[in-house]
Amino acid sequence: MRIEKDIKVVRELLNLEQKELAELLGVSIDSIVRWEQNLVQIDEKNLEVFFNFAYNKGIKINKIYEQLLYEDCENNDLKLLFHGAKSVIKFPVDLKHSKENNDFGIGFYLGENFEQASTYITNTISNYVYAFSIDIKNLNVIKFNVDTEWMLAVAYYRGWITKYKKNEIVKKIIEKVAKADIIIAPIADNRMFDLISDFVDGSITNEQCEHALSATNLGNQYVIKTTNGLNNLNFIKLFYLSSKEKEEYKNKRLENNIINLDKVKVARIEYRGKGLYIDEMLT
Repeated sequence: MRIEKDIKVVRELLNLEQKELAELLGVSIDSIVRWEQNLVQIDEKNLEVFFNFAYNKGIKINKIYEQLLYEDCENNDLKLLFHGAKSVIKFPVDLKHSKENNDFGIGFYLGENFEQASTYITNTISNYVYAFSIDIKNLNVIKFNVDTEWMLAVAYYRGWITKYKKNEIVKKIIEKVAKADIIIAPIADNRMFDLISDFVDGSITNEQCEHALSATNLGNQYVIKTTNGLNNLNFIKLFYLSSKEKEEYKNKRLENNIINLDKVKVARIEYRGKGLYIDEMLT
């Protein structure tokens, strides 16, 4: 991973000479010089030391670069996307290693901001988030909102309603997804999966589920479904997520989950008995 720009940014913001930074990081000045000149690759241990140091000093390098990349993409009519990777991505990106039982089946899944993608790996040993730009103007884009259609789509591709696969409503959803180069849809986390599972099991109605899901808004995900979509995707930067930054996002997510849990309870009570149960819709 190349960090020569990151080191120079940190030194500039903290007004540090190379020797001073070396002493603060516990490394030799020769290491700082070689890293800044990209003569050698920094090892994993010192990556963690450097980025934790910057984060503890209040320098949110990743957020700074996210904003710069966002502005650059916006100026070029491109969409900036992020992928929190549990394993190293091999380029060029392909769909061969994607799992079928994802929200929309096989695809390359990305988030629309850095923090969103980072929360995906906060409980893993991975520390890398990849930034991409994509031009979607000439792609077939299918958009889903938090509604019954989206709930059924996730339930189908997760393998929960295969007994309804010949139902006309489900068949139309499958046909719709099959036409997409890229799908834009709400992100579903474990709490949302539990709600959709309750709907599939017949414990709650579609209206209860829909409003409860709306209370746990996590933003959108972008799912690239075709080679045509991948051909419009360009890798632009690799981000390193230090343990300190990881911990902050993890704690923030836990806090939001507690707040959202209360919203979900209210939504389930407020819309109890309203709408249809799944067997009423699909049989």
